[in-house]
Amino acid sequence: MFQIVMDNPVRFIIALLIGLATAWWIWGRLGAMVADTAGKASDVAKGAVDAAGDAASGAVDAAGDVASGAADAAKGAAGTVAAGVAAAGAGAAAAASSAKDAAGEILDGPKIAQAVGEPDDLTKIKGIGPKLNDLCHSLGVMRFDQISQWSAADVAEVDQYLKIKGRIDRDRWVDQAKLLAAGDVDGHKAQFMS
Repeated sequence: MFQIVMDNPVRFIIALLIGLATAWWIWGRLGAMVADTAGKASDVAKGAVDAAGDAASGAVDAAGDVASGAADAAKGAAGTVAAGVAAAGAGAAAAASSAKDAAGEILDGPKIAQAVGEPDDLTKIKGIGPKLNDLCHSLGVMRFDQISQWSAADVAEVDQYLKIKGRIDRDRWVDQAKLLAAGDVDGHKAQFMS
């Protein structure tokens, strides 16, 4: 196998570039899908940064080994391609770092009072389904009493993290949470679930 690489250094490096580009694209697509779940986004971004760094380091090492063992004519071509590999690896690392920054922004969450106590089942609030419940929990919104104390500024702060803007006011989360926090389930049903 080493002989094949030595006989075809340019093809080997091109194949390596294609592999790196494909891996970078796959990591980018996975990062975009996972970024919707804020708890997992930082893990994916960290993995992408590590993988991109390892891939770039390995590619540069491999390109250097191939280029040094090839003929003088192939050395020039391999050196040029190796520079391209290093640039591609640096680009992948920068993209992964950008994904990590985006994930960090999501994980920072809204600047609101923290919940104290066990999380409530927020799906009891009309307009919050299982996915939105999970998103709220990942943002630190976990309890009825917490939501019931929100000011207009708190509502605006949390609203910017939701996919459907204005949902908190439209579904009257604060009013619903006040009744549920007080234990008035019947009053909540009468007013919001009819």
